[in-house]
Amino acid sequence: MPIRLALPRPRTLAACAAALLLAACGGGGGEDGGSAPPNPPAPRAPIEARFSGATVLKLRANAGAVLALTEKPHAFMDVTVMERTLSALDGAGKVLYTWTPPSGWTLADFALHPSSQASVVLSDGARLRLARIDAAGKTLTTWELADPQVALDRYYGGPNSVRDRTALAPWKTRDGARLAPSGEALGLVIRAGGNNVVAYGIDYASGAFRQRWRTLVEPGAHLEALRPTTGSFDPFEGVENHWKVFMDVDAAGRMAVGVLASPRGDTVEAHAAWFGDGIPATLQHGVLLTTIDPGGQRLRTVPLDLGAKGELHAVKWAGDAVLLGGRVRLNRPDDPEGWDGWFARLDNGGQRLAHYRTIHVDRGDAILDLLPLSDGGVLLAGATGYTQNRTGESVSETSAPLLARLPAGEGAPTRLAVPSGPRGNQVRTVSFFGSNWLVANTENLPGTHTHDGNEALITADAVVRERTPAN
Repeated sequence: MPIRLALPRPRTLAACAAALLLAACGGGGGEDGGSAPPNPPAPRAPIEARFSGATVLKLRANAGAVLALTEKPHAFMDVTVMERTLSALDGAGKVLYTWTPPSGWTLADFALHPSSQASVVLSDGARLRLARIDAAGKTLTTWELADPQVALDRYYGGPNSVRDRTALAPWKTRDGARLAPSGEALGLVIRAGGNNVVAYGIDYASGAFRQRWRTLVEPGAHLEALRPTTGSFDPFEGVENHWKVFMDVDAAGRMAVGVLASPRGDTVEAHAAWFGDGIPATLQHGVLLTTIDPGGQRLRTVPLDLGAKGELHAVKWAGDAVLLGGRVRLNRPDDPEGWDGWFARLDNGGQRLAHYRTIHVDRGDAILDLLPLSDGGVLLAGATGYTQNRTGESVSETSAPLLARLPAGEGAPTRLAVPSGPRGNQVRTVSFFGSNWLVANTENLPGTHTHDGNEALITADAVVRERTPAN
């Protein structure tokens, strides 16, 4: 997946540091013996990195690096095995490395640490492996997660509805693990072979990973594993959304884990039977949000009722609140434009639902990522302007990128302009880059039926652009 950058060659970070050190030591004195004023930093063009044949699923950045998780789009699969790589850019936009998993392993997720090292989680369909990558892309160490308890966690469902309860991934997809950094340590959440959801606190010290705690988030339950009988591509991965897990870790080490509740599985029934928690038996379409303290103690699970078929795509901490986002098909079965984005905020450390709203911009809408802003607002990222089969999964190839600023209060979101491509546009992920934003949009996604005759033509193009909040 080539990356094309059109940037002036900047001074390296080492050169900049040397120049600052020289100035601090009194070098460069003028005629009067005093220090000359330092040279102003050279102007820098905004980052613009292009990825051909791929989507950018996740962006993370700090002062030393920008990491982008990319994926080659694929057709519907009975067992989903993704083609993903991790690409790194430095703060000036220079390509540092592209990291590809070893043969037989799939890259599920990554975390960027303050040191600019990265941790990645890999799956081979049964095992999970963590790898630590330094700032130059060198693999420092690997560690396989061993957890025999996953086969013993309570399971609610028929004896033939799961294949291997000892596995650390569900049989339907290898996209069942999520990472988030906690300093140089990690939070990890997985859906295991019995469809149970488990969270872990993982330390990293002296070049080695070590499990610190383990917490059951959801017991095992039956999950439906059907796929559409026609069509080739799923622009929002809606068919597999109920298999996935979503999580974030805050600066204090608290974890928030979101799991979709849907008639496509018995998650609500299993949760109520094992944990209780007062989850209403009437909940059919919604989210179960579980918070865990820094020591691994499960605090509470709060239900969010979407009221109609929906999907969860983002979980983010924002101070003492947890933000959620996704899309929901409103109760308009005759309307092919009936999907709206949705946004929720849970206050008191994710313990109380404080705000919920739907987001309607143009025909179909989806919220795919969230970025909490310093003024209490939220940057919404996603897609708009598409249509979808009234009762099925087929999504049109016509869609527009959605980037909008949601104010802290009850005001309406303000849509921001984003360049678009010929079809299938999404703003899939956003991240801070200092005081600026990095916005990754896919500009050439097919629709569900675009390439039914030739699956080899399922492709995409993506671009990461830096922009200031003012533009």
